[in-house]
Amino acid sequence: MSRPIGRQAFVLDDTADGATVIAAHREALHVLRSTLRRAWVDAISDDPWPEDTQNAVQRLIDLARTQEARQHDPSHPVGYVGIEVEVSDDDQFDLLVALSPFTINAEGYTDADDLIYSATDTGTGLWMLLTPTQHEELVERLRASGANPRCVARP
Repeated sequence: MSRPIGRQAFVLDDTADGATVIAAHREALHVLRSTLRRAWVDAISDDPWPEDTQNAVQRLIDLARTQEARQHDPSHPVGYVGIEVEVSDDDQFDLLVALSPFTINAEGYTDADDLIYSATDTGTGLWMLLTPTQHEELVERLRASGANPRCVARP
């Protein structure tokens, strides 16, 4: 996989506390939103979904059912993996933001099909490609949310 010019990889440090993990996932998506063109998220978690995500999980499953109905393939069961989220749609983007810290997998790509966001392992895995400006914005957003910005670091 080639790395888009001007971007560097960042990951979530293993020492991040729970609040920082959640904030890092969510704030990174907000920082990357203007660059993201396609995104997928799984409606599966290795742990019980937090109570405040239950509505988002159901809405994501409903979205998957709608996508399946449009494909008109009754032999293909509704899946809970790889549910496409329209990043430009505020409601769908909110689902990605709400569930990314808790899913087993979420991915975001640019127009050129470069992977720039990956959330895995029910929140413990976070990887992203950021420009220097995006990294600065992420650090500021993490500080403003009370999270530890040092937990997002170069691998």
